[in-house]
Amino acid sequence: MVEKGRNLATKIYTNLTFLYNERIQRKPTLKTMTKEVQKPTLFLLICVLADQLTKLLVAKFLVTPIHVIGNFLILEKNLNTGIAFGIKINQSVIMILTLVLLIFILRILKSELNMKKTISKVVAIFILGGALGNFLDRLLYGSVIDFISIKYWPTFNLADIFIVVGVGLAAVFYKKIRK
Repeated sequence: MVEKGRNLATKIYTNLTFLYNERIQRKPTLKTMTKEVQKPTLFLLICVLADQLTKLLVAKFLVTPIHVIGNFLILEKNLNTGIAFGIKINQSVIMILTLVLLIFILRILKSELNMKKTISKVVAIFILGGALGNFLDRLLYGSVIDFISIKYWPTFNLADIFIVVGVGLAAVFYKKIRK
């Protein structure tokens, strides 16, 4: 399982490198690829690590729910073996759908967004960071740890927030970031 995760990370890094170097007129070299991808890759790793760290802390220390704002905002551990909003589905199907979705996201980012613009990079980082955070959970543990519970809404996690923020930024700034 860990080897599959490394292979996926290598493929994603390669695709990100391609995305950022696609618009360079000269033939990309290892040096230019490194310069173009260093900061976005670092921020992507920070997103994934922040997500994974919060889930680790929840798994180890959140034994009983913490009512942050009465019954409106509660921190409570919830293992989600389903997909969005806790919809139940076979784990193998989820893994395949997630990989297909990641590839689809990369294709959309490549074809629709001007990746030279900072906001495009931020959108890509948030969406991919969130998707990778939840994918890692499924790959390593077979479920996703959700822990933020808001009344009348399904429980979610930091990766979910990253995805929503990325999609929201893409919607708000679409006219400025499209090719």
